[in-house]
Amino acid sequence: MKTTVKIVVMAMTMIFSGHGFSQNKPVIAVSEITTGIGNFSTMSIQLALENALQKTNKFTIMERSRLDSLLQERGLSAAGITDGISDYSGFSGVDYLIYGSVSNVTVTNQNVLIAANCEASMSMNIRVVDVATGEIRMSESVQVEDVVNTVMDASVNACSGISLSSINILGEDVSDGIANKLTMSIFPIKVANVNGNQVYLNYGENTISVNQILTIKAVGGGFVDPDTGELLGAEEVTTAVILASDVRAKFTIGEVVARNDDIAVGDIAYILNNRAARKSVKSCISNTSKAVKACDSKPGSSRCEKASQRKADSCSALMDL
Repeated sequence: MKTTVKIVVMAMTMIFSGHGFSQNKPVIAVSEITTGIGNFSTMSIQLALENALQKTNKFTIMERSRLDSLLQERGLSAAGITDGISDYSGFSGVDYLIYGSVSNVTVTNQNVLIAANCEASMSMNIRVVDVATGEIRMSESVQVEDVVNTVMDASVNACSGISLSSINILGEDVSDGIANKLTMSIFPIKVANVNGNQVYLNYGENTISVNQILTIKAVGGGFVDPDTGELLGAEEVTTAVILASDVRAKFTIGEVVARNDDIAVGDIAYILNNRAARKSVKSCISNTSKAVKACDSKPGSSRCEKASQRKADSCSALMDL
């Protein structure tokens, strides 16, 4: 009996310590975000990117000191990589490398009735490289604009005395969006489990919101360029549309709104934020409810048949989103 208990305890220890499951998260490093603008520090943007990537729970973040050591060992520089001068082939210890630059920062004083606003703008370029292949996995040009100061006197210059650190916050604010876009390009949202009309997705609260609409697509066979053999893409067929009903820290449970085929583990989910999608989902849910009531009241009646047809028409339109 004691032996059995000991074995169970050992097994549980292995599982909860991570040895029971493989956690092969790719290693990602945020290199220096360079800039030619004097006295403009990008360190807070780098930190914000690291924090945003950490929150996705999809990567192991390499410490900056370790990255600096690797760069020095290979005689590389962050600036050289950013400018396309340094060759990072054979750069081991990291799977994905993020680098970029802040190219432009402007402030403009704008009079607004009896007040004055200081409107700041910052342009930033971000690239993510798959170190093993040299492939650019994401190239993003970001322009951020926001009001950084307001003075309740239209005759006063609201930009007077504004520091570069105030503008720096603009770059920090877009870090979550950059991290999510990068994560999606490497790890798309996928179906992790299906239980009746409930679909479990492998992303949680940092990516998906309650009542968000997602379309589920099955990925078919890939197709290649006949000349180069390069994989160009794969067929995707919409199998269902779901509504996120329960968003947890690491996963989301969605309710099926409409489907035209089985949903399988590994199917890809895409977030739909447009007005047409919200309108179509609302119509499908409303017509489904009306059809259920009509057919429960008088099964086989003309009212039931008409309501069922309206439901079928409105819900089938979701498959084209």
